[in-house]
Amino acid sequence: MAYSAPCKPKRARNDSGPRTAKSIRLVVIHSAEGTSAAGVANYFAGSAQASTQLAVDDKECWRMVPDLVIPWGAPGANADGLHVEICGFAKWPKEEWMTHEKMLRRAAWKVAKWCWQYGIPPRWLNERQLANGSARGLVTHKMVSDVFKRSSHWDPGPGWPKATFIKWVADYLAEIKVARER
Repeated sequence: MAYSAPCKPKRARNDSGPRTAKSIRLVVIHSAEGTSAAGVANYFAGSAQASTQLAVDDKECWRMVPDLVIPWGAPGANADGLHVEICGFAKWPKEEWMTHEKMLRRAAWKVAKWCWQYGIPPRWLNERQLANGSARGLVTHKMVSDVFKRSSHWDPGPGWPKATFIKWVADYLAEIKVARER
C-alpha cells in the first residue's frame, strides 16, 4: 500500500530524551497550520521550540523524532504520546479537510501502525480518560490543551473529520493484523 512507504528523515532539533515503548499510550493529532510536510520538518529542524514524530501531507511523510524519543508536541501528552502533524489548518471546515483524502489516509495508516505496535485501541478518548493517565487511544492537541492547561492550541479544529479518520484507522489496523497473521 502506498501509505505504508517509509517517511523521509529530518531530525528535529528539540526533544526530551528517550522513553520506553511501555510508556506510550496516546496518539496526538495536530494540524500543521501549513501544507508541506517537508516545511514542517525544516521548521522543527531549525529554531522551533517544538517537535513531533511525523508530518504528513498530500504527497509524503517526514519523520522528525523516533517513536522512543519524547517530542515537544503538546505539553501534558509528550512523555506518553506519539504525535503526528497533518498538513492543514485548524480553521478548515470538514469539506476542505476531505479534499485531502490522500493525506488523511496516509496519516490514518501511520496511526494504525502505531496502534498495532503499541497496543493503542483505535478510539477517541474523552477528557476524563486523557486526564486519568492510564487510558489508551487518540486525542487532539486541543483536548490536551483543555485538560492540562499548558498551551492554548486548538488544532486540528472543529471541522476535523474525527469519525471518518478513526474509521480509516480501525480499517487499516484490521488490515495490518490480517497481514501479520499470514
